[in-house]
Amino acid sequence: MGMKKDDFEVDDEMLACFLEGKLAGDEKRAVEAYLADHSETMEALMLARYELGLRSVKRRFYLHSIIALVLIVVLSLLAWRLLTPIQMKVNVTEDATFAIPRLPFESGVLQCEYAGNALQRITITNENRTVFLNDIPYLNKRHPVHLVFESAGYQTIDTILKAQKSVELHIRRNNDLGVVFGRVCDIETCQPVEGATVSLLEFSTTTDTLGQFRIEIPFAKQDESQRVLVTKKGYLTWDAMYRPSATEPWLISMEKGERP
Repeated sequence: MGMKKDDFEVDDEMLACFLEGKLAGDEKRAVEAYLADHSETMEALMLARYELGLRSVKRRFYLHSIIALVLIVVLSLLAWRLLTPIQMKVNVTEDATFAIPRLPFESGVLQCEYAGNALQRITITNENRTVFLNDIPYLNKRHPVHLVFESAGYQTIDTILKAQKSVELHIRRNNDLGVVFGRVCDIETCQPVEGATVSLLEFSTTTDTLGQFRIEIPFAKQDESQRVLVTKKGYLTWDAMYRPSATEPWLISMEKGERP
């Protein structure tokens, strides 16, 4: 197909450009004049334009449908995440460096307060050292969780942290059983006994001018009671079992006499 109109040759390529709206000025007017003289071509061009527009509408429809579907899935996942509460796992483990082999962990109390919930008191035992804090709203995941662990013979843990999937609480012995200290006196005069040898397990020390002594016991050797020997020339041997204490001193009274 080809024809000159106003010095422009109207061919299929020019008609295609006209259909796509790419012509302007004299070229556009030439094509319009050509179509006015060729009704069949005009009808075919209008049909092609209709089909082209229909394909464009279909493409936009499919594209919008895919975008809408993606948005629905994303919003659904977001809503599910926001409405699903967090479960926080708290595991209590004993720090082996500060453990007493003769006195394994038996029980303690974990106090929990989080996300506006009432204070909880959970008993932790050697058989069950893991607890789960439930119903923490996802929106409160960055809000503080207050945990307090207490057990006789152990250091108190008082910590505030953010809600998370899992947390480890490492408990340690408080060394209350790791100190033996006190004063050695003469049972008759109540005067301090200087130079007396105080022995406990493989550890020993001598009393000072005030009769005072102190022995540190490592965690590996600690126990609820310890045998203590106190010896000095001219005195009977003092031999007794006592409970170590970091706060309560021992008052040892020695009697004069010759050791057998």
